[in-house]
Amino acid sequence: MHLVRRLAWRLGLCLAATFTAYALASLTFDPLAELRGQQPRPPQAVIDAQAQRLELDTPLPGRFLGWLSGLPSGDFGETVGGQAVAEELWRRCGTSLRLFLAGSLLAIVAGVLVGLWNAVRNGRASDQLSLIGSLLLLAVPVFVLGTVLKMAWLPINEALGSQLLYFSAETTPGADLTGWAATEDRLRHLALPTLAIALPQAAFYSRYQRAAMLDVLGSESLRAARAKGLRRHQAVLRHGVRMAMIPMVTLFAFTFGLHLTGGVFTERIFGWNGMGDWLLRGVQEEDANIVASVTLFIAVLVVMAGWIADAVLALLDPRVRRSP
Repeated sequence: MHLVRRLAWRLGLCLAATFTAYALASLTFDPLAELRGQQPRPPQAVIDAQAQRLELDTPLPGRFLGWLSGLPSGDFGETVGGQAVAEELWRRCGTSLRLFLAGSLLAIVAGVLVGLWNAVRNGRASDQLSLIGSLLLLAVPVFVLGTVLKMAWLPINEALGSQLLYFSAETTPGADLTGWAATEDRLRHLALPTLAIALPQAAFYSRYQRAAMLDVLGSESLRAARAKGLRRHQAVLRHGVRMAMIPMVTLFAFTFGLHLTGGVFTERIFGWNGMGDWLLRGVQEEDANIVASVTLFIAVLVVMAGWIADAVLALLDPRVRRSP
C-alpha cells in the first residue's frame, strides 16, 4: 500500500506539471506570429482557419482537457505545422532513452564504486586525486566536455586509420546495416555522448557516496557489527554498503530528470535528434503541444524513477516497509 500511495501521489504531480507547462506555453506563445509576418500577408480567412485548427478560440482548460483526452489512444495532438506529434514523440523518446539511460547507468555504477573506494581510503593519494578530478569534471560545462572528448579521440581514429568511434548522429547516414552490424554501428555512435553524460554525473555521485560512506564508517551500527566478531571489511561489505546506499537511491531518482532535461547540450553537440533538441524546436516554433508532450515524457520518467527508488528503499531499509 505504501508504494501504491506514493505512485498515485506522483502521478498527480505529473499531471500538474504537464498542465503548468501547457498553460504557460499557451499563454505566452503566439503560433500565428509567423503566419501574420509573411509577406505578402495571407488573407484573414487563412489566419482564422489556422486559429480554428489550433483551437486558439477555446478556453485554456478546455483546450488542455481536449489534448489530455487523446492521450489514452496515443493522440498527442498536432504541431503548428500540422504533423502528428505522436509519431515524432515516439521516435525521439527512443533516441533520448538510449542515450540517457546508458549514460545514467554508467554514472551510477562508476560514481558508487569510486565513492565507496575513496571513503575506505579516506585521505590517501587516490582519494585526493579523485577529489581534484571530480571538481574539474563538475566545473567544466557539458558542451566543453563534449568538444574535448571529440578532440581527444580524433587522433586515436587517425592513428588507427579508421573511424572507431563516431562524433555525430545516432547511426551512420545511408548505411544499410542489419543484425549485429547495425548494433555495433549504434554502439560506436553511442560511446562518446554516453561518456559526456556519465562523467559529470559520476563525479557528482561519487562525492555524495563518499560522504554517505564516511558517515556509516563512523556509525554505532558498524562498530556494533565489529564488536560481534566481524572483521572491518566484512562489516563494511555486509552492513556498511547497504546503509550507505540508502540516501543515494533517492538522489539517483530525482537527479535523473534534471540530467535528462539538461542533456539538450549533449544532443546538440553530438547531433542526436532527441527530446531535448525537439523541446528547443517546440519553443522556437511556439508550439504548446510539443512542449506539453516533452514535459509529460520527462515527468513520467521522473515518476517511474521515484517509484523504483521507493521500491529499492523498501528493500534496503525495513523502516520504510513499516511506515504507514
